Amino acid sequence: MRMSNNLDSLPKKKILSLFMTCGFPTLNQSKKIFIEMLSHQPDIIEFGLPFSDPMADGPIIQEANKLALRSKLSTQQSLDLIKYLSKSKNNTSFIIMCYLNTVRKFGLNKFIKNIKSIVDGIIIVDLPFEEEGAIKKSLSKNNIHLIKLISPMTDKKRSQKLLKNSKGFIYYISATGITGSNKLDYKEINKNVKSIKKMSSVPVLVGFGIKSKKDVIDISKKTNADGVIIGSALIQKYFDIKMDFNKYLKSLKKFILEVKI
Repeated sequence: MRMSNNLDSLPKKKILSLFMTCGFPTLNQSKKIFIEMLSHQPDIIEFGLPFSDPMADGPIIQEANKLALRSKLSTQQSLDLIKYLSKSKNNTSFIIMCYLNTVRKFGLNKFIKNIKSIVDGIIIVDLPFEEEGAIKKSLSKNNIHLIKLISPMTDKKRSQKLLKNSKGFIYYISATGITGSNKLDYKEINKNVKSIKKMSSVPVLVGFGIKSKKDVIDISKKTNADGVIIGSALIQKYFDIKMDFNKYLKSLKKFILEVKI
């Protein structure tokens, strides 16, 4: 078992996590996208495993899932892609974001065997806290952190349960609803982040609705959050430039350089 986990040595502030769907738009192009992302050495890269019914994701990520699945991408191919990229991960933490059905269908033990020593953490979007026991135990044995999601709708009592012994970081969902939502309410974000910080000592990252350098700076200046997660905005650029892949890679590079504050 490897001893170190990159998530345990995240910077104190201004943590940048970038999310991208595996196999989007095609497996080969996806590899190029992740190589570009990795070249900027963000603190965290989140790999979304395509799923046919991603109900917690907004229309942009859903569309990315559709495109990846249309090219007949399998879970094994996604995991192989992450393994390939891990050779040059350096200090970047690798996170998998997926749905419970994907893990169950693949087989928990086989899944963990494929990701151990490669992945630092996993977010299983629809895994109820009450049912996480066995999965969490297997992950912990292999030094993979189970990352918790907290939303403005999570009441204090439940938050305390969820955050007890939390590892890696807390994914704070800044807006109720789905990924890629609009308005950011900094007062509300700050109030909730402060309350999370009273219950947990790991970094709190704000995700959902972060679309620009200004958003990143505002989160940093106006809230106590330790960093941001950007996903939909990275994928949106592909559709903005009419799916011209070479132009997309350039715009992605420009955007990542802008949001690294």
